[in-house]
Amino acid sequence: MSADIILTASGVEVACGEKLPRLDIVAYNGGLMSVPGWGALAIDLAGLDLAGQVRVLADHDATLDGILGHGTAEARDGRLRVSGAISATTDTARRVVELARNGFEFQASVGVEPVEHGRVKPGEKVQVNNRTLSAPEGGFTLVRKGKLREVSIVSMGCDDRTAVAIAASKGANMNVDEEGIRAQERERLAKITALCDGDWGHDKDRVDALKARAIAGQIESDELSAKLLGIMRNARPAVGAIHTAITAPQPLAIEAALLMRLGHGTLAEKTLGERACDAGEKLGAAHLLDLCRACLEQDGLEVPRGRLELVKAALSTYSLPVALGNVANKLLLAAYEDSPATWRSFCAIRSVSDFKENTAIRPSFTGGLEPVAPGGELKHGSVGEHVTSFKIDTYGKLLSIDRRDIVNDDLSLFEDTARAMGKAAMRKLADLVFTTLLGNEGPFFSTANGNLIDGTDSALSLHSLSMAIQAMRTQRDDEGNDLDIVPATLVVPPQLAEQAKSVLESEFIQRMAEQPTGNSLRRAVALEVEPRLSNAEKFGNKASERHWYVFATPSAAPLVVAFLNGTQTPTVEYFGIEQTVDKLAVSWRVFHDFGTAFCDPRAAVRVVGE
Repeated sequence: MSADIILTASGVEVACGEKLPRLDIVAYNGGLMSVPGWGALAIDLAGLDLAGQVRVLADHDATLDGILGHGTAEARDGRLRVSGAISATTDTARRVVELARNGFEFQASVGVEPVEHGRVKPGEKVQVNNRTLSAPEGGFTLVRKGKLREVSIVSMGCDDRTAVAIAASKGANMNVDEEGIRAQERERLAKITALCDGDWGHDKDRVDALKARAIAGQIESDELSAKLLGIMRNARPAVGAIHTAITAPQPLAIEAALLMRLGHGTLAEKTLGERACDAGEKLGAAHLLDLCRACLEQDGLEVPRGRLELVKAALSTYSLPVALGNVANKLLLAAYEDSPATWRSFCAIRSVSDFKENTAIRPSFTGGLEPVAPGGELKHGSVGEHVTSFKIDTYGKLLSIDRRDIVNDDLSLFEDTARAMGKAAMRKLADLVFTTLLGNEGPFFSTANGNLIDGTDSALSLHSLSMAIQAMRTQRDDEGNDLDIVPATLVVPPQLAEQAKSVLESEFIQRMAEQPTGNSLRRAVALEVEPRLSNAEKFGNKASERHWYVFATPSAAPLVVAFLNGTQTPTVEYFGIEQTVDKLAVSWRVFHDFGTAFCDPRAAVRVVGE
């Protein structure tokens, strides 16, 4: 039996005269939010399908007990809003209404099915939801297209600027004061503009960036005021100071100037600080030769008149080679850290002190604690058969810069080479990890170890993933003790990426009639996509587009990656112009010491897909 529904100012009135508690929800503020399993994320409301009735749930519970009500959604003023009513009569719905009546301020969380999404790199800016979003360190995911499946009322949401208004009392008017909201927004924008107005000189770009962040809601007015005050203090001259032309710059200023000439001002400010960047700007270096002259003056040396002599003399100083070396190191490390490293999700890190063979004990080695006999005597255990061996090697290359590049004011080749070597260092490390993984020495993956699934129904699906997770969770030692190993990461080749996302991220799975709905494995493990798993050109027939893996956390040590003295980044060493007698150039030696090996088979499962 259906009832006629009439919207009123105080609630939703059904034909029998009973009023349902009204809902007015700001479900998403339009900015960045932190979502478990995704990290920083934003949703483009212009690409979000809002058609049809919106289900309102409690804590994303799609069962009948979790239903609270329904409503309609609209994107307005860069925000997602939902209007409707609490139509359920469950205990959960009554508890939500009672908490609202007692003054509890709920927040909201959206359930969106992503259709199209991509990564926004650190430092990039995008226009979305009537605002400019700046990507934080690590970047963020932008959902460009999607379908709104539901909105949940939660105690604490991913977007802390959401709000839920519930007209819990009979006849209460809980309509949203739209004009009041607009007035508050106009007042907020006017305050931000007033704070940022004025002549900021060379700090104008920094102030404009802070203003954009404040308008986007990424920082509050108080934080904006504090940052602007800091800029003013740094720009204000000290009392009694004597100002002269900068003729002897500090080495950090030269390094900052080099990074800024290469277009890496953000990296310079992050690694060297604001003062070094300000000093680098004050050098006024219009050409690399100006920096050569500044380096000679810094070291108290005479500045030659000829350009070639100037460059050669500067490369023979301490300041310029050190600055170039440090810049090369920063560019290399930035590229190294930005390169994909899926192995970090499942490899344990070890530190070794030499290149000899080293050993590691499997975390799941046999031998539980036993009762201590009278007299305090403890029984001996043995871990000999639970030890894995590994050793490290050295990998490296040379990076050089010719004096003609400096004379020609051209460091692009130097920059590109440094960044390429950083990526190459990470790529070599990843190649070694997956060479070990695909080699399956031992064999590491086998039915005897209980970590190999091969046969029918092994294609990636809810069923096969459930089998792999169960295989890891039911691992036991030789004495029948449960090892309590928890699956953490699913690693697949690119060809299975979409299927893996469907299995792990879908909220609902189509099932046979009279079977429960919902995805029992939704976000059960994290997902990593690794192209080396299917790279037959490099790894031969050991690679496959159909094979996939489930790993425990790095602490369970499925594999180990070892570094000399714990140094996880490449080392850069400088060689001056006088040390390369065959050419007028300076060089840097880049090398990295690492190795990898299998460790604990019980913390990994390999599935040979059909």
